[in-house]
Amino acid sequence: MALKNIIDTELAANRIADWLASKWPENQDITVTDVNVPGAGGLSNETVLFTTNWRDADGEQTRGMVARVQPDGPGVFPDYNLAKEATVIKALAEHSPVPVPQVYFFEQDPSVFGAPFLVMQRIDGRIPADDPPFTATGWVLGLTPDQRRKMWHNSIDVLAQIHSVDWRELGLEFLDTPENQSGLDAGLAHWRRTFDWAAEGEPNPTLEAAMDWLDEHRPQHDEPKVLNWGDARVGNMIFSDDLAPLGVLDWEMVALASREQELGWWLFLMRHHTEGVGLPLPEGIPGHAETIDYYEQKTGHKLRDLHYYEVLGGTRLSILMVRAAHMMIAAGLLPPDSPMAQSNPASQLVAKLLDLPAPTGATTSFIGNRGQ
Repeated sequence: MALKNIIDTELAANRIADWLASKWPENQDITVTDVNVPGAGGLSNETVLFTTNWRDADGEQTRGMVARVQPDGPGVFPDYNLAKEATVIKALAEHSPVPVPQVYFFEQDPSVFGAPFLVMQRIDGRIPADDPPFTATGWVLGLTPDQRRKMWHNSIDVLAQIHSVDWRELGLEFLDTPENQSGLDAGLAHWRRTFDWAAEGEPNPTLEAAMDWLDEHRPQHDEPKVLNWGDARVGNMIFSDDLAPLGVLDWEMVALASREQELGWWLFLMRHHTEGVGLPLPEGIPGHAETIDYYEQKTGHKLRDLHYYEVLGGTRLSILMVRAAHMMIAAGLLPPDSPMAQSNPASQLVAKLLDLPAPTGATTSFIGNRGQ
């Protein structure tokens, strides 16, 4: 979802129905009901859930759907490419075992939601929340330690599936370009540009030092490029009651990069949701060492330079927090003097990982501050 939900659900229901009628001229009496914009999710695209009802040659039909709507102006990222996201999800759905929703439509016309969007299958299940984080409250904490470990292992199994797909066979060669952050050099350049854009000229000693460190300590090994989900975390997965992953969501940061880059992000996000927000790792959820061991046993790949890639993951998240802070101040969700751009759980952890001075000011986050 976006930082603050802005979609009028009643108006959206009528517009979606009219739009679907233009896409499905063979179907009759199309109506849209149960439009809902979830209140806990990510920081960029907005998610709209709805039920579509229609009549065709086989009778009355009902299908749950979800629309992923691009921001109608500058968002957390400098630019968005839902067409790329739709292409990747569609390829995985048709040619891999990775559990992703079926893509029904990608629409460039902004007349329905005010921005381009894609419509996918709605997968019913449970998603670990970000706000408040699942490490603080919610259904994950209601599981037994053995169930939490099972959920985690199932999640790592999905990462291994994603990394094992042949992206060339799936027709994803277009990702192998600097513009799509393919490889470490292109990725570092992209995130430095993103920081310059997000910071709006405001100094940020922690992130400036972290980016310099990343440039100076690049791994000496050339790891093979695999498909990277980009925002790999359990909060972007839908789980069944028996804790099987039913859907892998949010592919806007998809890229070709090393396995280590993906694992670095995964490990840092778990650090963020525990140490970063002052909460313990729930019993049963594997820590760093067990996660790494399990992934290596599952894939046969020996991970290297993970400290580097965890710093990279933390720096990337901290850059997004700079942009989120400026957006939240502009939206009136934080006071103008909020120190969030400098001091947030991600930037504090990056400073700790690199033995840098801790950012000054009260540590502030999007958690609890998005006006939901």
